[in-house]
Amino acid sequence: MEDPIDKQELAELLAVLSSAVDRADRDRIASCYTEDSFDDHGTFKGTGEQFADFVCEPGPMSSMHHLIGQSIFEVHGNEAWGETFYVFHGRAGASQVAGHGRYIDYFRRTGGSWKIAYRRVVPDAVPAGDDADAYWRPTRDQHDPGYDRRRSPQEGTDEQTDGRRGGAESP
Repeated sequence: MEDPIDKQELAELLAVLSSAVDRADRDRIASCYTEDSFDDHGTFKGTGEQFADFVCEPGPMSSMHHLIGQSIFEVHGNEAWGETFYVFHGRAGASQVAGHGRYIDYFRRTGGSWKIAYRRVVPDAVPAGDDADAYWRPTRDQHDPGYDRRRSPQEGTDEQTDGRRGGAESP
């Protein structure tokens, strides 16, 4: 039986991560990931530590605002999978940018705390100028990434040739 406390802890982890990204808090971002994590954020792919560096390095984004919506979690002992909806708004130079979609996450409990081990961003719309083909593609069937239970980018079929890449709209 799934423990509702686990689901609450997972939701809190995602809220902390979103807040940390919006505030460019490198240490809080990195603390949300396992040491061997992998984050596939479309044009960025790397560890949670590298993602924290990427988000916090000086660049065109002067503001970010992530709103996370409903989450669905499936917990099995010390591992869990989640699908969480998001809406993103930000400022890049003089332009407003926006996107929306889902985070598909694999979590592991380590040292008594839940952490993200593998994250995939599956957008329905990417910010103008972003490369939609770099992301996992959403589908309206059971081939959608939200249905698989991958624990790492090495699991399953080749990400570049399995037809799951690309296809999000750019406003």
